[in-house]
Amino acid sequence: MFSLAEIYSYVSIVALLVMIPGPNTVLVMQSVGVNGRRAGFFNVFGIVTAVYVNAMISVLGLSLIIMQSTTIYNVMKMLGAVYIAYLGLVSLVEAYKLSRQESPAAVEDNGRLEPDATLTDNRGIAFYSQGLLTGILNPKSALFFLAFFPQFMHQDGNIFTQSLILTLLYSLVSVTWYGLLVIFIGKLRHFFGCHQTKKWLKAITGTVLIGMGIKIAMQK
Repeated sequence: MFSLAEIYSYVSIVALLVMIPGPNTVLVMQSVGVNGRRAGFFNVFGIVTAVYVNAMISVLGLSLIIMQSTTIYNVMKMLGAVYIAYLGLVSLVEAYKLSRQESPAAVEDNGRLEPDATLTDNRGIAFYSQGLLTGILNPKSALFFLAFFPQFMHQDGNIFTQSLILTLLYSLVSVTWYGLLVIFIGKLRHFFGCHQTKKWLKAITGTVLIGMGIKIAMQK
């Protein structure tokens, strides 16, 4: 259905887009650095699920409706911006709480690695939901599936089958990249595990997420 050249071209474009730092990258880095690799992998599962949701929306034609309606597109953009900024605000609040919790004993233990927290079902679902919503509420996702899918579609082929293949390739690239990111950051747990580093990681990533939310809201 697709030539090797077409697949190579598509995967290359997707890889570049996925690897460009954005809200997903910041979210995964923070989750792994503060809560461990399991939290990061739950984020990744949510991000990949969002890929299939966005692809389904595109196939059903809703992306075209969104792009043709300025009001709907602006509402979607603002929802994404507000949610990303909300994640950043929560991170800043948590950083402040960590700062208030500091004690002489905590400072003395800064060099010790804290083990990964055991995630309950509710915590796992929370990290999964963060990845899912961050992926779905990004207006650039609708733009991607609307702009790139038609370029690789064959008019004489089955639209559903072609969309499924392209979506599968996209998800494999996402799993590979974010999975490697989770493993890499997980290797640095000796650095991210201390109380002081967690505080600064939440403060920095929170600020970055709020900045990204503002940037998305101001984009025209």
